[in-house]
Amino acid sequence: MDRNRWILLIKDLRAEHGVSILAAERLALADARWRRWVDQQINTDPRCRRMALHHIRYNGADALIERDGERLNVR
Repeated sequence: MDRNRWILLIKDLRAEHGVSILAAERLALADARWRRWVDQQINTDPRCRRMALHHIRYNGADALIERDGERLNVR
């Protein structure tokens, strides 16, 4: 799995279900494989980590990611 496949997955889910980006991400993270991949990426890839931290700030209580000390976790 890679970043481009993640982006295409989110686009496809949005088109298929007519939902927001956040809702499409929630649907994608229901799959255990994607969940593990995202968890690894947000903790090892600096670019993904920055995007995850922005996601937390932007979405607040609705965020799909939470911070546990220095580690980020998919909710």
